[in-house]
Amino acid sequence: MVRFEDEQLIIEQPFKIFGRTIKVKYEDIERVELSEDSDVLFCLKGGKVRKVSDPGIVMYYPEFGEMLKKYRIPYSSSVGPAGDDSIETVREKAVACRETAAAYLNRSVKEKLGAEYEFEAKIVENIMGTTLEFRLLKNGVPDEDANEIEGSGDESIVDELDIAYLSEWEPMYERGKYLITEEASDLKVCEEYLESDVLGFFYDSYGKDKLIK
Repeated sequence: MVRFEDEQLIIEQPFKIFGRTIKVKYEDIERVELSEDSDVLFCLKGGKVRKVSDPGIVMYYPEFGEMLKKYRIPYSSSVGPAGDDSIETVREKAVACRETAAAYLNRSVKEKLGAEYEFEAKIVENIMGTTLEFRLLKNGVPDEDANEIEGSGDESIVDELDIAYLSEWEPMYERGKYLITEEASDLKVCEEYLESDVLGFFYDSYGKDKLIK
């Protein structure tokens, strides 16, 4: 487990009887690497390396990206192919994917549940990556029964789609290189994902009792 505090991160071993709590000051971090084995390696000035076997801290903790930017820490990922797209390209893909996804989801939900239902597709961007969040509205208001997954901010969502991941962060230029997902690049793949991974689970869990006969 990792906690991000004001000037340091706290690494707590899962079983304290065998391990100990490690404190790492941000200013002592020379670079961070995400290894092929999905270990997060904090490489410190002086040669020490602190390993965290939880890639989730990279993907799901906004404090991680804020740390990279504030303390000018280089970052690189060896998971999957290397990306070389700029944030500007990612934003263009995100807008196009949002339009495609919203149209596809809303054709389906209005047909199956009724005209009062609509999916809101929201782009969420931070240093570590960009996602699309899908929230179900009923008569223009979020449907609390349908939106059960924690999203960004305080609002819950139905599901999300990954647009891009950070492959490399260059602090000198405050610039990232990104890997854009296949779902954001290929219309057919995007629609297949929406049908199986978003609508499939959604209708099974929420819509099965509300489907228009």
